[in-house]
Amino acid sequence: MGLTRIRTLGLALLCGSALGLSTPAGSADALEIITVRSGQSGGSPGAPGSFDDTVRYNPWGNPTGPVSSAAFTAADFAATAAGPAAVVVDPGPWMGGAVAPLTDPLARWINFGMTGTNGAPGSALYAVPFWVNTTSITSATITFEGGADECLGDWWPGFGGGGPNPDGVYINGVGLGYMYQGFNFAFATTHTQSITTLVNPGLNHLYFYQRDLTSGLSGIIFSATIEVVPSPGATGLLALAGLAAGRRRR
Repeated sequence: MGLTRIRTLGLALLCGSALGLSTPAGSADALEIITVRSGQSGGSPGAPGSFDDTVRYNPWGNPTGPVSSAAFTAADFAATAAGPAAVVVDPGPWMGGAVAPLTDPLARWINFGMTGTNGAPGSALYAVPFWVNTTSITSATITFEGGADECLGDWWPGFGGGGPNPDGVYINGVGLGYMYQGFNFAFATTHTQSITTLVNPGLNHLYFYQRDLTSGLSGIIFSATIEVVPSPGATGLLALAGLAAGRRRR
């Protein structure tokens, strides 16, 4: 999984004299954009059998059915973030190929293990680290698309479904409150949601809970973009500092 950080605040600082102090402090120039995607190995889309650069999975076992017999705890999330590396897998022809069903051509299917070149049967909790450089956050949103075999979370009651963790997506151990019922291998699910109260400056984690229902080959693919807007006061002070530094150099 690649971690991409796009910050144009540096441009604002370099061009402080041109922007002037009337530039809106919360403008798009200060937006921090973080992109994470599954299946990156050595900084590029991985081939089946290669380890994901950063995505980890729960180390306590991956049965068909619930990953845990109880609600996930902080210790469970921490163990997952420190767990073994996920592996890039071949999703098999019934899933439509290495990238399908996503529009992101760089994402790849991953799993906790392999059966041949395909993802092994079983459920898994995945931890996806991302770093927020913004020190004073006004707002943050996440937009992601993905697919899973068979679904995310324990919400589905049929085919041996159900369990104590119906939510399939978490930020820093807090469920996003949406069960992602459409999140399967037949078509991509795309969702946008505010996560302002859930992210912090520094290291954060996005978690996906991929649920196996039928003891068949399994896996997950995702691509997510997190947008963080700094507080107006913090941006204004940084712009003023950049302008002052530019004047001193002159």
